[in-house]
Amino acid sequence: MSGTLQPYDPRPTVESVALTAPAPQGAAVTVSGDRGWEPPPAVRGGGIKRYVAALRRYAWLIVVFTVVGAGGGYFASTQIEPEYEVRAAVLLSRATKGPFQSEEFLATSGFRDLLRSFQVGDPVVNDLRLFLTPARPADSTVFRTFLVDQVRLRPGEYVLKTTGGRYTLALQRGIEIETGALGDSIGRTVGFLWQPPAATFAGRSSVGFTVVTPREASNGIIKKLLIPDADDAFIKMSLTGTDPQRTAATLNAWVKQFEKVATALKKSKVTQAVRILEGQREYAAQQVAEAEAALQRFRVETITEPSERSAIAPGLDMTTSPVLDLYFRDKVQAEMYRRDREAIEAVAKGASNGSGVDREAVLSIPTVANDPAAADLRTLLQEQVDREAAIRRLRETFQDEYPALREATAALAALRSTTVPRALGAYAAQLKQREDKLGAEITARSADLRAIPVRTIEEQRLKRQLEVANQTYMTLNLRAVEATMQDASTVPDVQLLDPAVAPLKPTNNTAPVIVAGSTAGAIAVAVLLAVLLDHLDRRFRYPEQVTEELGLSILGVMPVIAADGRNGADQAAQVVEAFRTVRMNVRYGALPNRPLTVTVTSPGHNDGKSLIASNLALSFAEAGARTLLIDGDIRHGELAETFGVPAEPGLVDYLDGRALLGEVLLPAGAHPNLTVMPAGARRRRAPELLATPRLPQLIAQMGRDFEVVIVDSPPLGAALDAFALGTATANMVLVMRPATTDRKMAAAKLAQLDTLPVRVVGAVVNGITPAAGAYEYYMYYRDDATEDEEAEREEVVGAVAATSSARAGAAPVRVDSPSGEDSWR
Repeated sequence: MSGTLQPYDPRPTVESVALTAPAPQGAAVTVSGDRGWEPPPAVRGGGIKRYVAALRRYAWLIVVFTVVGAGGGYFASTQIEPEYEVRAAVLLSRATKGPFQSEEFLATSGFRDLLRSFQVGDPVVNDLRLFLTPARPADSTVFRTFLVDQVRLRPGEYVLKTTGGRYTLALQRGIEIETGALGDSIGRTVGFLWQPPAATFAGRSSVGFTVVTPREASNGIIKKLLIPDADDAFIKMSLTGTDPQRTAATLNAWVKQFEKVATALKKSKVTQAVRILEGQREYAAQQVAEAEAALQRFRVETITEPSERSAIAPGLDMTTSPVLDLYFRDKVQAEMYRRDREAIEAVAKGASNGSGVDREAVLSIPTVANDPAAADLRTLLQEQVDREAAIRRLRETFQDEYPALREATAALAALRSTTVPRALGAYAAQLKQREDKLGAEITARSADLRAIPVRTIEEQRLKRQLEVANQTYMTLNLRAVEATMQDASTVPDVQLLDPAVAPLKPTNNTAPVIVAGSTAGAIAVAVLLAVLLDHLDRRFRYPEQVTEELGLSILGVMPVIAADGRNGADQAAQVVEAFRTVRMNVRYGALPNRPLTVTVTSPGHNDGKSLIASNLALSFAEAGARTLLIDGDIRHGELAETFGVPAEPGLVDYLDGRALLGEVLLPAGAHPNLTVMPAGARRRRAPELLATPRLPQLIAQMGRDFEVVIVDSPPLGAALDAFALGTATANMVLVMRPATTDRKMAAAKLAQLDTLPVRVVGAVVNGITPAAGAYEYYMYYRDDATEDEEAEREEVVGAVAATSSARAGAAPVRVDSPSGEDSWR
């Protein structure tokens, strides 16, 4: 960079905090389990983008399942024969004249039921031999005379083999049934009625066929026969099958048999109705003759007796008389006496339990309330009320032992239990006498009333009987004549309107549906399996796994730079902006009020921690900060080779007392603000040196001498070195690489860090393809850079290339070596 470098101020003045201010001597800085500053809400790629990324990763699995599903669907479709649908329509010819209407024999719903009946199906099955299915359609000519005995039939799959003029009938599974000479009856033992000529089997050595019972075949056709709801004029039906010609012939035969059965049923019912009407007509004629004879006998017998026919005119009521009035009046009065008597007896029965007579219940009886003969009873009831009132008044003043009160109570008890019930019984007996007396009078008057109209009523009854008999006879006679004529000219109620025609193309070709369904199902299974594998994957892949599962903020995203140099300017811009972001987030995420010292590590190997540490140090140095990069990987550190400085002496030599501090602080050549401390000699006791007090003292001193101290440590999963270095710097940055970092290991190591005074500033995601789905919001736009920024980026890239000369790189790009280690070219 050109110009004079200004002193580096890692904190803005508005924060009123200086990183360069050293911590007071002896002051203890305690940080335990700190996951860093509160980051803004993580930018989410969304669950859909995560699923899309998983599907891209397992695209090969989806392709394999798709191919297998499509192939399986195609194979399944070849095993299913296409179905053909034939249609037919029947016209319902309803009879509107005659004694019987069509609805009287069979309703529209009844015709549909008749179509599905075995009365129609069984003859069609037997005539067309639908109970027989040859294994090869070409063998159907052999079975032209094939019949079965439904009683002895043994259904199953058979094979008939012919050799040298003889045959062998066996089941498909190899059980032999019978043998014999061609020309004889075949299969009589299993219910076959079949005797084909020997010439029928010319050129055939084996014939396979399947036989079911005719009823089972009929039931199968009925299940396939579709009859929608019919109106009053038409019945439409359809039948599906694999053979269009045979299906059409079956439906036409079915309709013809339906016409035949419907006509026979109508004929049978009309004939039966005619016989019934003729019998009813003969009976009606007999009733007319008997009614005439009865009327004649009555008139002969009563011709000499007084007649009252003049007092009764047809259509008028009989004249009433005082006898009739007295009869009904006495009957009503007797009924009233009976009801009141029963009510009194019920009240008296209720008083027998010692509670006394209910005055209100007695007075509610009409006869008791109005009959003068019940005056004594009403007086006793009033006396009971008066005594009860007197007792209540005495109790208001005296106790129950008071003589007058006891006498009044005894008198009231005698009145309620003896006097009143006795009076009720006497009055009930009186009502019984009245009732009996009126009953005798009613009986006498009823005999007089019955004697008056007997002859007149009897004569009118005989006349009506004769008139009804005549009307019934005439009606039945007319219907019998019409029924006889209808029976002689019976026409069917159904007629075939549209016969079935064999279709040329399948109606229901399920092959595309099966192939599409199996393919879609395979894709769905593959997608679900890919999502499941993605959820079961232990490796880190998505940003939300860092922010949500590990609880870390993402400090930045490092893109992958293509090894062939394509789009070098764009990729360099992405790298520069990425490290600027990491630099800013580390600056503000580290512990305040103390020097900026941070350890860069990773959960495991091959995550690119050394790359991030080196370039982060370069970024701070190029920003003007005096930066120290310490190679804390005392086992496999290679920063000395990267920056072209001697590997010894270094950190281990200083901690072991074999070198002075000035000997291990080496300038980074082209970067005046960057100082490198190599790892030093690799000794056996080097790990123990990291646990000595000299390490935190060194970090504290370097924090005072430098503005930024970055330590490249071994992975957390390798040894305890990273924990010792992180404790010394008090800040830690975790480097994670998608498809490489083990999330479970990272979570376990973070749990250990929670027990140490280490602040985990956040995570740097390394090795991301630019514009990758879940990380696209972490990328930057190069078009927004100014000319100065472009020059600065080129200078930074050039500086990185200069410090990477030991790796013989031609361009400042990062690639993944076959071993997985970070390398510079």
